Amino acid sequence: MGVFELNRICLETLRYPSRKVRVTELGLYSTFENAYEKLQELVVESKKEKEECEKEGDKDYAYAFTFGYSIHEKQLDVLYGDTISVRTYTRDGTLNDECIWKDEKGTDLLPFYGRPKEKIRFKAGDIVEVFMYGNVELSIISSLPWTPQEIEKRNKKLEEKHGKGYTLTLDSTDDCYLAHSLGLGNTHFHPSCTDIFAPLKKIPATIRRKLQAKLLEESFTFGYSLQISELPFSKDAKVLDELLNGWDKFIEAKYYTGMECLVDYGNPDNIKAQLDFSKEQSQRFEHFFDVCVRLVNEKRKNV
Repeated sequence: MGVFELNRICLETLRYPSRKVRVTELGLYSTFENAYEKLQELVVESKKEKEECEKEGDKDYAYAFTFGYSIHEKQLDVLYGDTISVRTYTRDGTLNDECIWKDEKGTDLLPFYGRPKEKIRFKAGDIVEVFMYGNVELSIISSLPWTPQEIEKRNKKLEEKHGKGYTLTLDSTDDCYLAHSLGLGNTHFHPSCTDIFAPLKKIPATIRRKLQAKLLEESFTFGYSLQISELPFSKDAKVLDELLNGWDKFIEAKYYTGMECLVDYGNPDNIKAQLDFSKEQSQRFEHFFDVCVRLVNEKRKNV
């Protein structure tokens, strides 16, 4: 027997790019329908309070600081934390996404056979808000969950190479995206589909360009092999400036892991060929790459 836990996800600050959140447990319900009905009642009350505040010329902080809701299905008589399924909702009460994690006993992860294409809400290059580890953080999508067709194609290739029965072993934790946040180095992580939300508000242009540059940086520096030509911002001069600024920070911080990846696997001519660098930007990149080669060689000589 399972119970359904209804939670509200509340923001502690409204400022991008990273916002702390707290999760408030609102109640336990015997059925999903009861939990969902209560969620919708709360949304109606929240919208009503918002309208009343606006009429009086006040700001409704309760609505403004509500990020969304979640309903977790949990099994009774097992260790706390064994979640069978998760459904997340926007602050307007619409379904954000859902994942079924475990069997009805709440013990074994379910096999993952792929996410239907029509249920994949984002594409590479989209900027999203990711709810993880007590924060909601702006991030940029790099890769999508595998579809059943992609898994079937991959398994066919594996069997052709290694023999019949040699296939991918995937479980429900593989129903996720690949995303990158701001920061030095390889910031990638694999958020569940239920933890990714469309941005609540307009993203400032400066932050948007930094995230787009971050995606380009990680594709070239850490080998994520994106189709750069399919990313329209790869030709944006301001985004390319941010890309070069990010690479310069590698030098300032002597971030050898990133430099070594770039020197060992990156081809400077190939990188320049895929990006619409100006003459000045091309010179900046060539200088950066030469410094990386020198610093990496010096480090390896001293090892």
